[in-house]
Amino acid sequence: MFPILKGESVGVAGEFSGRVVIISSPEDIHRDWAPDEIPVISGTLAAHFESNPGDLDELLSHVSAVISETGESIGNLASLAFIREIICIVKVKDACYVLENDMVIMITAHESDGAVFFVE
Repeated sequence: MFPILKGESVGVAGEFSGRVVIISSPEDIHRDWAPDEIPVISGTLAAHFESNPGDLDELLSHVSAVISETGESIGNLASLAFIREIICIVKVKDACYVLENDMVIMITAHESDGAVFFVE
């Protein structure tokens, strides 16, 4: 299988399959999260999370994996992903354009590499 998207892995290493949920506004964060949902954070929310770190922590407390168009390997998102022991892939360019809500994907994270694979 070839990855459809690549990024940098932060948080914990591993593999997770689930359904995509695009997060493009602050209102999309506050919802009931199913155990198999993978939030895909739009790059437009970087400023929101910087000024509202509690929203990011709340989001990460409800999921097992996350994909972000922005983020640094040493940053707030990476630190929270490590603390929460979740798989997190940052710097995934155009993730919100390539992925769609309810698309089933698998993400893998190993050391500094993260990849997204189309499952269904």
